[in-house]
Amino acid sequence: MSYITTNIRLPEEDYNRLKEEAAKQRKSFAAIVRDKLSNKKNDNNLFQSLVSETKKVAETNAQAIGNWDSLQALREIRSNS
Repeated sequence: MSYITTNIRLPEEDYNRLKEEAAKQRKSFAAIVRDKLSNKKNDNNLFQSLVSETKKVAETNAQAIGNWDSLQALREIRSNS
């Protein structure tokens, strides 16, 4: 695998957190950053989090609107146009 050297700007808080993580895991800072960038597990966790949040919102909306019939509402809108 070939690497490309680059400079990036990070918020100081993130930099310090990553440096601390590197020290705890006895890895280089660069290795920690590469792990974070290539970690597919993080992508899956984000996806699962978004799906979970969407389900919660859908359940809340369903409770709020009760037995509202969207098809009937569309028919009413069309007939009043």
